[in-house]
Amino acid sequence: MAKATFNPKKVLLVHAHPDDESLFTGHVIADRVAANAEVMVFTLTRGERGRVKLEDLKPLEGNLASMGEFRSNELRNALAQLGNVKHKFAGTRAYLDSGMRLNAFGKPVKTRRTDEMSLASVSTAVIADDIYQVLQEFKPDAVVTYNRKGGFGHPDHKKAHEATAMALRRFAKNSRSRTPQFWVIAEPRERFDVEVGGRKTAAKKKAALEQHASQVSIAAETYSLVPGRDFRYDTPERLRKASTRPLLWLKPVFIALWALPLGILMGFAGTLLHSVTASDDARTPIGLVVALVMTFALSVALRILRNSRGALYLMSLTLAATVFWLSRKTAEGDALIINNQTGNFWVYGSLIICAVVILFPKIRPGTWAKNASGHR
Repeated sequence: MAKATFNPKKVLLVHAHPDDESLFTGHVIADRVAANAEVMVFTLTRGERGRVKLEDLKPLEGNLASMGEFRSNELRNALAQLGNVKHKFAGTRAYLDSGMRLNAFGKPVKTRRTDEMSLASVSTAVIADDIYQVLQEFKPDAVVTYNRKGGFGHPDHKKAHEATAMALRRFAKNSRSRTPQFWVIAEPRERFDVEVGGRKTAAKKKAALEQHASQVSIAAETYSLVPGRDFRYDTPERLRKASTRPLLWLKPVFIALWALPLGILMGFAGTLLHSVTASDDARTPIGLVVALVMTFALSVALRILRNSRGALYLMSLTLAATVFWLSRKTAEGDALIINNQTGNFWVYGSLIICAVVILFPKIRPGTWAKNASGHR
């Protein structure tokens, strides 16, 4: 397969908030401007619910109109630093920044109370209509936005991806023009097709980010959104070709459902093994050790391969159901898992292992991942 390239002559970038264009695609914009391509940034909100870094600007928080106007000016200044870039805000509806909160697992989710004009609460079809109008007017060769997960998970970013994909499907169906390529921003450790920018465009990205001082902490060589997590200006940005198919999200769901039979199989296999002892010493629970090691290995594998806890939740659920069902006594009074020390170690030990792997903050693949698909 030929190596993918990213060199469109007209590129549209769809972003949810001011500063996203510089944070996630500053290199992409600067690279395309340097190549004399036409670049348009389409911003869906004005970042009204942003949290500022500077104490002098704290009075802006909670004042949606003032915050939106301030961040809109920052956006205009940032785009001026990146070069000759066209810009539009979404339609006349004036969508609002939805804000976000962290759930019990530390994942970004929509706030519990949002007004009807918050981007995450607006119908995807309505937002897609605004994007479709821009596609018809600008007729880009490529469209860039967040990935299906919304990058780090911001609900507005997810909505931007869904609406962009819907607009592209409509454009492909109704327009005689060539359908633009659909590119998404690849997060760290995700598969990617191209890397854009680096040292040559680092100065442009830095200059743009300096205009977003209310949201971004700037240092000489790095920038940060949260304390302790710094990024270098010269780190290239990664993009991946994506599909606009509406049912594409079902694929990871079906893959995750494969974990259901895995839990049942693990429950039966561990139950059959846990009572096996060494031939020369009936007190050595070699089968129990093997069963618990198998449970641990499968749990870690699901965390790494699926890059989430979803599949592990399903596997743990069916494993727990299976081992407790096998520990029930039949009408004849028999049970595959006997209520003794070995049986208790298997039942509760396997569930504790699953819980520990689920609750462990981060599990990263080893160095073998450097050879995985997508690395260049």
